[in-house]
Amino acid sequence: MATPSIIYKDLLFQPHTGANGLPTVEMVDESAGGARAYELRTDRPLRDEFPPDGRIRIAEPEAGPRCRSGSMRFDALYAMAVQEARQNAVSRVSDADYAHGKAFEADVYQTGEKWHFVWTRDLAYALHLGLALYDPERAMRSLRFKASELKACVEGGFRHQIVQDTGSGGSYPVSTDRVVWALGAHQTLCCLEPAQRTAWRAEIFPFLRDTIEQDRRLIFDEADGLYRGEQSFLDWREQTYPQWTADNVLAIAMSKALSTNAAYIFMLETTSACARELGHPAEQERYASWARELREAVNRVFYDADEGLYRAYQLTESGECTLPVKRYDLLGQCLAILFDIADEERARRMLARYPVGRYGPPVVWPQEADVPIYHNQGIWPFVTAYWLKAARKVNNVAAMDAGVRSLVELAASNLSNMENFDFVSGLAHVSVGERVGPVINSRRQLWSVAGYLSLVHEVVFGFRATEEGLRLEPTVTAWMRRSLFARSAHMEIRDLPYQGTVNDILVHLPPVAEFSSAVARCVRVLVNGTDVTGRTLSASELSPRNAWEVFLDASRGDTGDTPDGIVLTVNERNGIYSPPAPEWDDAAGAVRPEEGRLRLSFTQPSDPRIVVDIFRDGQVCAHGITQGEWVDPDSGAYREKIYSYHLVSRHLHSGFTSHPTPGRSTRSAGQSVRIPVAQMSSAGGQRDEHGSLERWGRPDDVIDLRGVRVPRTGRYAVRVEFSNGSGPINTGITCAVKRLEVLAQESGAVIRSAHVIMPQSGSWDKYALSNSLLVDLDEKAYYRLRLFEDPLSRNMSYLASNEKYTARAGGGDSCYNFVNLAGVHLSLINASQDQ
Repeated sequence: MATPSIIYKDLLFQPHTGANGLPTVEMVDESAGGARAYELRTDRPLRDEFPPDGRIRIAEPEAGPRCRSGSMRFDALYAMAVQEARQNAVSRVSDADYAHGKAFEADVYQTGEKWHFVWTRDLAYALHLGLALYDPERAMRSLRFKASELKACVEGGFRHQIVQDTGSGGSYPVSTDRVVWALGAHQTLCCLEPAQRTAWRAEIFPFLRDTIEQDRRLIFDEADGLYRGEQSFLDWREQTYPQWTADNVLAIAMSKALSTNAAYIFMLETTSACARELGHPAEQERYASWARELREAVNRVFYDADEGLYRAYQLTESGECTLPVKRYDLLGQCLAILFDIADEERARRMLARYPVGRYGPPVVWPQEADVPIYHNQGIWPFVTAYWLKAARKVNNVAAMDAGVRSLVELAASNLSNMENFDFVSGLAHVSVGERVGPVINSRRQLWSVAGYLSLVHEVVFGFRATEEGLRLEPTVTAWMRRSLFARSAHMEIRDLPYQGTVNDILVHLPPVAEFSSAVARCVRVLVNGTDVTGRTLSASELSPRNAWEVFLDASRGDTGDTPDGIVLTVNERNGIYSPPAPEWDDAAGAVRPEEGRLRLSFTQPSDPRIVVDIFRDGQVCAHGITQGEWVDPDSGAYREKIYSYHLVSRHLHSGFTSHPTPGRSTRSAGQSVRIPVAQMSSAGGQRDEHGSLERWGRPDDVIDLRGVRVPRTGRYAVRVEFSNGSGPINTGITCAVKRLEVLAQESGAVIRSAHVIMPQSGSWDKYALSNSLLVDLDEKAYYRLRLFEDPLSRNMSYLASNEKYTARAGGGDSCYNFVNLAGVHLSLINASQDQ
């Protein structure tokens, strides 16, 4: 690919040199009860220049978990994570969008030093990574904060809903990853005592069930068996989607994301298990079968055999055709491994194939040179923690070592578990020329804190709390033994809570000189003197306080899975950036008929190493185009069929491809019909001077159009022309949702119906088209169109938890589902050959 314009060779990490070659740590106090206080120091540039003197004091609690590993740095960083978890445990929360920015009482986990609110995905992933273990009661309260019944004014069923946070285009159903709530709810369940567990299962089940049932009717696509919506966590449009989605989020709403669908599999299986325990066999089988079908669909649609990875998403602009993209995200890969979506062979290949840099793996691949650093070109420790869990599952020692190194070094060098880092320099903030970022960052970010705790508890000490009970299987690699734990014959963690018990764990390490395998094996486990090797223990088998002893052996030559992987050195000779995308030449007609074929006109990057690939209706139809025009030899039927084209740049050396351009097609006058709303019968709204309807969308508002005819028999895309200025494109809770029906006028039978999604755009003057309802129509027949609100036409303003929302429309005790309407478009896709 093209040489990056900004080179980071002068920013490569040069850590403060202490005795261990990393930021220094000193024990400055120790109480009679053994609780230590540490001082961590670094000379690395710090985000916001805080703390200004480059040092921080960390105090272990007198009553609470503490680690003794022989490495003061490792012990201090664990103490820092415990301390930051406690700092994020608050009694009041606030956010500028809620309660006019005023704080209100909530005994929950906040999101980070800068983010004083509870957000669904941050909380859920943090609890799933292990934060639920520390304070299950607070975990439950936090999860309740992100679950809601419908407002009293809302009619209909499925009244228990998980909250989708404010987001792209007005949140749900553009953003749909609220289902990750199930991860946190399930891990909390695993940490509760039996009586609490039964009550918690009964409490969460209605929210899991009703959210599934709502989503099945609104965002599930029966055509490919996947759920629509934005990627989980990667929620800043142009950061990971094509640049043109910055002001056109409908494509995000209609696309399908790997991470969100992977989370949905976990949600379905968790709900099925709850149904089994609660005695609901029909729902148990229903959700289990849906999970099996979804797992098959994810493998069929997302897996890229050439790359050995799962694609991050499938792009669909309006629902008419789907475009595969060569974009990959780390969280999606990890969830596919951890939730057994990928089989063992694929899982091993994925861990070996996903690129890793000096400071850890980036959350997306490849990077965009002209996009600010955040998700793009970013390392996020919580995702690294998931990568580490995935590496442990498939026994990829190289990936485990890289993950541990990343989490330890970045936490130590920044004196906090930061939200994110620049992938190239490893800094929490970098400014070199036009490359600035990460553009947003916070200290003690909740899921980063949880990610570090996961490293210590689940990976190193092997402390795993499941529904079946507690199991200990520590993981210590040869590198970890030599680099982290070389000064001690054992490591210990004390006062670790589990279901009302307190646990002290002592791990006996193999001597460094005898460490002949890549990773040590757990050969014996004792609890209170009883051998429980290989067993999972229920809480009833434990004492109020338990002494665990674990013996590791590294003499048996276990090499683990240690592929070389793709380890990057970032410099002029090693590209990480995808090429810039081509652009349609609209002045030349972009896609136009010429001598019985379609000619495409576009501009492309001037670099001779970059070529253009052309997609027709989602499939590659031309490779390696080097000129700015191309005639499609197979487009002779353009009068009968509408072809949709996308362009993608491809770098000949790196093989990286750009994001796709927006789709382009051409239609003659007889291939599209626009019916202005002025010709329609309407209930509700107010007509403006142009005949359009303003503020239309109350629950009883209806648009009714009779006598609709099409010029040719064939398949049509029916789309609503609307504007939604109720909020900006990047946040809010008022993405409009309505039901569109096409009926046979004579019989009144519904031929086809679907929900139409009309996202916020930031302006009432900006009209756009909704997603498409695809329907076969006969030129000889008369049809009727109806647009109305059915019981499932809901957005997040319908949730009682958003009564406190005060930033813009959607708060209070009423709902907001309003748009301006200009008309309805019926566009031919494919003419019938039987005319």
